[in-house]
Amino acid sequence: MLRVTRGRIVAVVALGALALAYAVPLASVGCPQTSHYAATRAIAAGHPDIDRYAKETCDLVRVGRHFYAAKAPGMDLWAVPWYLLLHAAGAVPKNPNAALAYPAAMVGVPMRAIWQIGLWAVVLPALGLLILMRRTVERLEPGLGTAAAVVLGMSTLMLPFSTLLFAHVPAAGLAFLSFALLFDRDAGRLRVAAAGAAAGLAVSTDLPLAVPAMLLGLYAAARSPHLQRLVAFGAGGLVGLVPLLAFDWWAFGSPLHLPYSGVALNPGASGVEQSAGAHGFFTLQLPDLRVAVELLLSQRGLLVLTPVVAAGAAGAVLLWRRGLRAEAVLIAALCIVEITWISGHNGKDMALGGWVPGPRFLIPLLPFLCFSLAPALRRAPATVGALAVVSAGAMAVATSAEPLLSNDDTHHWIARIADGNFTATVLSLAGIGHGWLAILPFYALLLVALAAAVVATPLPIRRCDAVTAVAALIGWIVVEHGAPALLQVDRLVHESFGLLAALALVAALSWAIVRLFGGRAAAAAPAVLLLAFGARRFDEHTKWALLLGLLVLGAMALQPVLADRVRRRGIPA
Repeated sequence: MLRVTRGRIVAVVALGALALAYAVPLASVGCPQTSHYAATRAIAAGHPDIDRYAKETCDLVRVGRHFYAAKAPGMDLWAVPWYLLLHAAGAVPKNPNAALAYPAAMVGVPMRAIWQIGLWAVVLPALGLLILMRRTVERLEPGLGTAAAVVLGMSTLMLPFSTLLFAHVPAAGLAFLSFALLFDRDAGRLRVAAAGAAAGLAVSTDLPLAVPAMLLGLYAAARSPHLQRLVAFGAGGLVGLVPLLAFDWWAFGSPLHLPYSGVALNPGASGVEQSAGAHGFFTLQLPDLRVAVELLLSQRGLLVLTPVVAAGAAGAVLLWRRGLRAEAVLIAALCIVEITWISGHNGKDMALGGWVPGPRFLIPLLPFLCFSLAPALRRAPATVGALAVVSAGAMAVATSAEPLLSNDDTHHWIARIADGNFTATVLSLAGIGHGWLAILPFYALLLVALAAAVVATPLPIRRCDAVTAVAALIGWIVVEHGAPALLQVDRLVHESFGLLAALALVAALSWAIVRLFGGRAAAAAPAVLLLAFGARRFDEHTKWALLLGLLVLGAMALQPVLADRVRRRGIPA
């Protein structure tokens, strides 16, 4: 009993510290944030349109003579009671630029106004997702729930986006809630229907969650009785869609009218609109392999900034081997389908979601990958831990140095930290500025969460795991240095050699790390040649880089054959 109580106390400390860390930075003012804020205020006033606040955002649609937030309404509806409470208490700050035109009106929206809405609309759901992650992982790998939750909350894009008024984290939490309800082989129809309702609410909160919702429906139907479970999930899904359908009916006169019929890129009467296109999906085109790779390996790519998600992919393989094949297939399908369809957005920047600290449209994948990360953590705690710490460092830097960028250069974060120029925090409201003193509580809370996760996860570390951890860190450095540069050269010269070289680099390093963990150091030896990617100018020569990548892959493929021939001749390998 004492051990259980101690584990729960450590979990409360870890998850509580993360939730407080989310609440420290003030949310930046930008188009998505002000769009949600405008919708919340409009709904609170009894209007579906945001005409009164149209000059304060550029993320809006124009239908007839009215403007509407270009967002699903779920999170805004959830925030309305909280906003009304703040308004009644006289705590809603005014916009001094409200009478001006865009963009001055948007810049004038007080950061405190966005921040205090985010406390209810984003931080609270983020804490709920962390608690849900811990409980679900405990059913899979007892004792590792706290560590998995901390990795999700600290070492992925969930950290910066839990401080911003975006709908991705609440929607991802609802999608994972659907999975958690279904992750029970004895789940009855009522539980399956509740899972469908959670998936439907995820769509009502963020429209692109329709893709994970469909895959979750197939996962629900994977167990017998198949048809009855699918019907129960679908019925629950319709219930979850009620907020979206009701709002669309209220706003547009039809429950099937989605907000992306036309987007005013510049608000006001002279705004320029971009139509949805013949297929009816805004900015969506055919999938693009280059964009898919950019989502993972560009300077703001998922694997470059948060390499720990690769451990989640490896964990999905372990789930399959353990017999949890429906779960492994679901996670693999989510990764493949999400990356494929998001690559169909209009170019890399649109697929990444603008100047954000990573591909934000992939956030729904993160809870599932952190769930599957648990068996990998059990088997290789040093390797997973090393990648988690690196990822946490990148996300902490991005969050503390203003997560929303003005261009594609992530080194801007390092420059800001070197200058002591951090994002504003709650302490900034007291007039102390946005230097080191203002950001220290944020860093301190992250360190508390990290320490608590380590205390909660006393796993033995084997020698091969420690060696693999070092190799994984070196491999990440090579990828972080080489892959974005190769892709950038490709963009400049309009070729594909850099794309292929980046894929060969990641494939060879992954293969080498797997062999090294298996105790086959000799089989992984050819990967040492990949350290050439650390040379400053080597990654600028994409053809030579591709040749090296293929050479290493070929050598690793031939090494077991050559070693076998040597053994047959009686010569020690």
